[in-house]
Amino acid sequence: MRRAILYLVAAAFVSILISKNGQEGPSRGGESTSFGADQTQQVEKTASSQAEGEAARMWVVVDRLRRRTCPSTNCGIVGVYFFREAVDVFERKDTWVRVTKYYDAWCVNGRSRYVDSGNGSCSSENGISNGQFAEWVDSRYLNRTEPPDPAVGAVGLHKLVAASDDYRIYSGAFAAAAEKLIANSTCTEADFKEMGGFVKSTSKKGSVYFIYCGGFTVANRIYLDAKTGRTFR
Repeated sequence: MRRAILYLVAAAFVSILISKNGQEGPSRGGESTSFGADQTQQVEKTASSQAEGEAARMWVVVDRLRRRTCPSTNCGIVGVYFFREAVDVFERKDTWVRVTKYYDAWCVNGRSRYVDSGNGSCSSENGISNGQFAEWVDSRYLNRTEPPDPAVGAVGLHKLVAASDDYRIYSGAFAAAAEKLIANSTCTEADFKEMGGFVKSTSKKGSVYFIYCGGFTVANRIYLDAKTGRTFR
């Protein structure tokens, strides 16, 4: 439900969703630095058995996994996947897998406006040909088995924020912020139930997350610095 809401908001404000303009969008922009299990063989077997157009479902097993325009760390970053997000594997090249079909790169003056950081050139070296590209991730941080949900058994305020990005890291901060925002009438329980919790900000640095309260405009966006507990607009 929360992701559907965010995509509806994105559709309504498509002209202001590019992160370089300081706005939030559904795209996410991180390779992982952890998880040492040998998932490469699993991904190779899975991907090699898939014909073009078909996909195998796998799950992210690290906190952040960068999405790139081509199978190399030299390629542009268009966002990130979060822990326990599902991806569809269409193709494999070495330790990299393609997790989307090809789509328009939104090239303006030779650069893709979908690229959040790194190489933004609309060139074949960056995986962009004829104005199209697909997203690739490092397969070492994927698994065919969905990781356990850290929010299982959550009750009370923790249940209200159980679907938050990075819940396993900041569950306490999210629950405390929800309690404060509800107590001062900035948000309601219904807002948290509708959103499922806090979403990682793509426009603000650090451990900043947001939630919509009372509507889905920029004015309704409440930010939280999960490390300090500060909430702000």
